[in-house]
Amino acid sequence: MIANRTLELLSLLQTQKEWTGDGLAERLGVSPRTVRRDINRLRELGYPVTATKGPSGYYRLSRGARLPPLIVDDEQALAIALSLQTAPASVTGMGDATKRALNSIRELLPPHLAHRLATFSIEQIENAWELAPPQVDPALLAQLSTAAQQRDLVRFSYRSVGLDAEDSEVLAEPHRLVVWSGRWYLVGYDQQRRSWHAYRLDRIRHLTLTSWRFRERQVPDDDITRFVQNQPDRGDAPESWPCWGTVLMECPAQLVAKWAPGAASFQAIDDRITRIRMGAWSWSALIGFLITFSCRFTVEGPPELVEAARKVMGRIDVEITRPHGEPRPGRGPGLSAGASG
Repeated sequence: MIANRTLELLSLLQTQKEWTGDGLAERLGVSPRTVRRDINRLRELGYPVTATKGPSGYYRLSRGARLPPLIVDDEQALAIALSLQTAPASVTGMGDATKRALNSIRELLPPHLAHRLATFSIEQIENAWELAPPQVDPALLAQLSTAAQQRDLVRFSYRSVGLDAEDSEVLAEPHRLVVWSGRWYLVGYDQQRRSWHAYRLDRIRHLTLTSWRFRERQVPDDDITRFVQNQPDRGDAPESWPCWGTVLMECPAQLVAKWAPGAASFQAIDDRITRIRMGAWSWSALIGFLITFSCRFTVEGPPELVEAARKVMGRIDVEITRPHGEPRPGRGPGLSAGASG
């Protein structure tokens, strides 16, 4: 009973910045004296609960100098364990740490929770159709996260997505880290170019923190996902994939931005034509992704992609069944591809 009440008290202190003693006593259904005893119990466990005296006094959970023992309820414990089992592998070297954390939680679970967790036997299987994201350095994540929180300017070299692109020097105001399609982005403001960008973390090199601070700015789009998706240079670098190609597609850029995989970059040519650049593990797989748009496209290159398009078109042969069940041969969906130049 005491342990459950202490857990509930900790939860209240975590969900609201300040609580009066009477307010806590009312929520817990105990006397203010019992609240004071429970507060002292939390302090003994290592939770830094501060208090102010007087008629307007309050309790507050502050940041401590060390990590106190975690106190979570049953559902929170299961949520943590399941999250660790299904954690994405887009950060370098985190696999072993994730396994150790999961083992530590399993050893601490009471029997009834351990039994419940055992019923969730999860085995992640890689989907070959998904374009695997490049991994990023956890140290880079920590540096950029800290810089964004403290509003510190950062410098770094950045590689654009073009096949012959060169590194550019960026002086950026880091705003937020975003994960989309397993790929990490830094949403930041480029002071030299005076524009907002979504930088791929796997293409950032030589990051340095400056001693300069910046004022908070308003991101130009309230929908951060839409902002990242609409970045033309958002995709994977060419060296990320063995096969890489470019096509002109009869599809508006806003639709390409929304539905193209995270590995793809794009360029609006006009209101109806969009240039798409992306890579894949094989030329046929690359054609397969392009076919999903169900519109005409022209292959700009390389020659291997042109040849793959011709082979795929020759293989598509869909049987059209008549109402009485008699099959007749017919051509497949309206796939049209050609090579420019």
